[in-house]
Amino acid sequence: MLAAPIPTNERERVGKLRSYNILDTLPEESFDRVTRLAADILDVPIALVSLVDSERQWFKSKVGLDADETSREISFCGHAIMGDDLFVIEDATKDARFADNPLVTAGLNIRFYAGAPLQTPDGLNIGTLCAIDDKPRQLNQRQRRLLLDLSHVIVDEMELRVALKESMNAVANEANERALQNDFVSAVTHELRTPLTSIQGSLKLIDAGAFGAVTDPLKQALDIASRNAATLLSLINDLLDFQQLGAGMMEFNFQAVSLERLVHETCENMAGFAARKDIAIDAMVEDDAVFLADAARLTQVISNVLSNAVKFSPTGGRISVIAKRTNTSVSIAFTDRGPGIPVEFRGKVFEKFARARGQTTGSGTGLGLAISKIIVEAHRGTIGFETSAQGTTFQVEIPLRQSLT
Repeated sequence: MLAAPIPTNERERVGKLRSYNILDTLPEESFDRVTRLAADILDVPIALVSLVDSERQWFKSKVGLDADETSREISFCGHAIMGDDLFVIEDATKDARFADNPLVTAGLNIRFYAGAPLQTPDGLNIGTLCAIDDKPRQLNQRQRRLLLDLSHVIVDEMELRVALKESMNAVANEANERALQNDFVSAVTHELRTPLTSIQGSLKLIDAGAFGAVTDPLKQALDIASRNAATLLSLINDLLDFQQLGAGMMEFNFQAVSLERLVHETCENMAGFAARKDIAIDAMVEDDAVFLADAARLTQVISNVLSNAVKFSPTGGRISVIAKRTNTSVSIAFTDRGPGIPVEFRGKVFEKFARARGQTTGSGTGLGLAISKIIVEAHRGTIGFETSAQGTTFQVEIPLRQSLT
């Protein structure tokens, strides 16, 4: 008997085999199905998925055999993994390497053996799909091809499992990272919002003369501090809203909403902000409609879009807001007379922290439109825009009738 030589890449080969984490696992139908096919196609009593470890060959799947493993020293598969093609012994009693092998002279009484190497994508032979008979025989070309094809199926199954595991781990890691980021943002924003609210309250008390007369210079300083505190609180609220909306944690309160009231009240509330740049907001509701929506969240959308329009409108300009109903939806269009959205930025308008190059006027996190898009889509609506050098029109559409489930 001649034992198979040890491959020159033995250490790498065994390492690859063990990386699949398949040794000593329970039988599985996905592998057993292949060995049954091999036995049927070749018309042999024994077919095995044999994995050649450093000291043994272990059978992941077996047809016609009770043993789970045998010594590598006496294995036929140890010879089969030395090459890349099908390894065939038509009559083991006539081959000097196997004539006195105990698997031939006793026990299995092997005469015929055909082993297709289980070759990994990086060219390492980790075992075989083999067929065994106790009678000498030959294989035709079709049988040879099918046995090799089935060996590739075995390797593909193992590779698929590795890829699936890596993908699942990547998803799990990303989920953990996102959870940590969400927890961090939530904690920080909550911790910042409380003292800022207190600061705003104190500034209002000072401005009202609760601690003595307020001089003109002090009045100016208080106004600046109040505006900055309000801006910072707005940024913190945006961060918290985006975190909650992105994580699906934001609750929506759907109720009957009047389109006319929603638009006019929000535009009136934004008039003071627009007046800082001497910008007028012209609001017109062509046809009132009552529809299901979260009024507070849609107010946030309108405010965000108007705020954006004010920032990029020239001083002394006008912004028009036209709302109407159609057969299936309510529509609100916001048109400014600004310079338009740069071509290279148009695909990023609704991304978080998006700020167009050269258009950094005014404060903001770059979250307003991203938040608006999430809110609109939560209403099963759409938000989009058209832009040119003469101005930009954002349009929001919300379905008139929608299920709340």
